[in-house]
Amino acid sequence: MNGHKIICGSLAWVCVAGAAGLLLAERDQVGQVANMFFAGICILLAFVFVWMGWWDDAVNDNAEPGRTERIAATTWLWTRRLLCWSAALVFLGVAVSMIFTGVALERATVFFSVLALGGMSLWVGLKGGGHVKSMSDDAAVHAERRKRYGWWF
Repeated sequence: MNGHKIICGSLAWVCVAGAAGLLLAERDQVGQVANMFFAGICILLAFVFVWMGWWDDAVNDNAEPGRTERIAATTWLWTRRLLCWSAALVFLGVAVSMIFTGVALERATVFFSVLALGGMSLWVGLKGGGHVKSMSDDAAVHAERRKRYGWWF
């Protein structure tokens, strides 16, 4: 198991633990609905992390992709985009609501964290992840995948 799988697996377990914590938290009825919503997002993100960890290493870039691989890759692309852009919408919505209600100085780190998570979610939804642990090669790797699978988008 390489470091990429360990990191993605760890993030998936954190998401599952966060979802469990949200579901076990006692709140009023409105708070419980919100907790269930965010727990669902955590479970979907756990799915994304597990898929990312095992999909990136499993693809053979040298062979011509078969029909099954193309379908799996395209399904993964749109699943990733849907989940990441939904998460970005939530994060950026929280940031915008914080702007309208006024960002207190003690909440500035929360505001910038939510804003950064929203931006990263947009980027990962659009380009995905590259081979290195930074964002430096994400666009180039996405261009390679577009060429490999014949995506126009």
